[in-house]
Amino acid sequence: MLFLPESHGRFPVGATTFKLPVSTKVLGTAKIHRHDHGDGGPSVKPALQLDEVIFTAYHPADVKGSNIKKGLDWLLRSVSGPLQASLHGYAHYSGRYWISTWFLWPIVYLYGRLVKIPVYPNAPLLRQRTTASPEHTQARSGTRPSSWPLVIFSHGLGGSRTAYSQVCTRLASSGRVVLAIQHRDGSGHAFISLTTGPRLYVREKDLIWTSNDEKTMVDFRQQQLAFRRHEIYLAFRSFKQLIQDGYQGSSHGLQSIDKKPIDWSSWSSDVDTKAVECDKDVLLAGHSFGGATIFTILSTDPPVDVSAPIPVHKALILDPWLEPIPSPGPCPPPQGPGDALPQLLVINSEKFSLWKDHFARLIGVVQAWEPERRRVLTILRSQHESFSDFALLPLVSRRAARIVMDRIMELSEAFIDGSIDTFVDETATRKMEIRIVGKKPDGSPQRQLVGEVGELIAY
Repeated sequence: MLFLPESHGRFPVGATTFKLPVSTKVLGTAKIHRHDHGDGGPSVKPALQLDEVIFTAYHPADVKGSNIKKGLDWLLRSVSGPLQASLHGYAHYSGRYWISTWFLWPIVYLYGRLVKIPVYPNAPLLRQRTTASPEHTQARSGTRPSSWPLVIFSHGLGGSRTAYSQVCTRLASSGRVVLAIQHRDGSGHAFISLTTGPRLYVREKDLIWTSNDEKTMVDFRQQQLAFRRHEIYLAFRSFKQLIQDGYQGSSHGLQSIDKKPIDWSSWSSDVDTKAVECDKDVLLAGHSFGGATIFTILSTDPPVDVSAPIPVHKALILDPWLEPIPSPGPCPPPQGPGDALPQLLVINSEKFSLWKDHFARLIGVVQAWEPERRRVLTILRSQHESFSDFALLPLVSRRAARIVMDRIMELSEAFIDGSIDTFVDETATRKMEIRIVGKKPDGSPQRQLVGEVGELIAY
């Protein structure tokens, strides 16, 4: 068995996956030829059909006296074919299905069978009345909050609820509950559903438009953003109801995804304490297309069938991809007297910062929120995938990738704790200087930012 790097925060980390069945609803106008490999072959179906919401909660865990074994499957699995869905999903995502299937199968088999996330599956939520086990108390000191702060995380293209476990577990080990959404909008490599079977990544050539208007993949991305927004609001509402109403009530509608028992009572608030703080100071986080999702939530009203907005206090946006969002924008919503905009921090990869037009737009967007602060930070030598688990997988991980991930989490923690300005002021930062280091295959210059791995550029 191979484990991803361990988080070394104050608390052991559990991972509990919830499923919320909802009344079937079709969003958007696109249909697809879907090859689901097991449901009878290709057929024409709505591209964006919502009938359940799934998310994994990474959380401080009560493991004292428990016999729960550490280890959660990193690759998504289904009952009928444990690794087939991920194999077909990644092959479909690459766009070269048959070649990719033969090429990817040994990799998928190796990582699917052996790689685990170092968390305790379905462990009870650690409550304030419970003492953390001694083996986990040698980490950072500090008082435990009266209730755990809430983080909601949105994955990028090709991602999943487990593909960002490094970020999620590190936040959870520091004393937060992180809901990692499994978006089923066709943006992940595959979505595993016990009710509808596996669904694969949606490519442009899979799309069928029902109207006479000529549509593009950008149009579909915008519909996906609306779909993702809906999923996040539903996940938040159901989770909040679980925390408030208790496990014995039925208002939350949540179920166990894998039929394994969940200690529902550990998630229920009592007279003295809330299990998780859902009424204020929620942090939204997302990577790439997930970053675009967070910007969309921040700049638009809630869906009409959701009673209240998410009380967002801060937004941590990792290497956001803005192209699917219509320009100009995304813009801050109008504010009433006494209202305050959520605080933003954008952490960018070197490659996205070298994307000149995109970076200029990003700076303009962020300055519309907080014009007086340096809220866009670039980590030198970081790649777009540096924010996910892919760069840290066993057997392929490099020292530079670990340095970048540590820097991502240092910045994230400083932002969440309210000390990001001090952190940046006390850290040596560079001006953006570009050098030519070679040529790309098409003959254009290969550019690189001047500096060493892990150094920062602040805007």
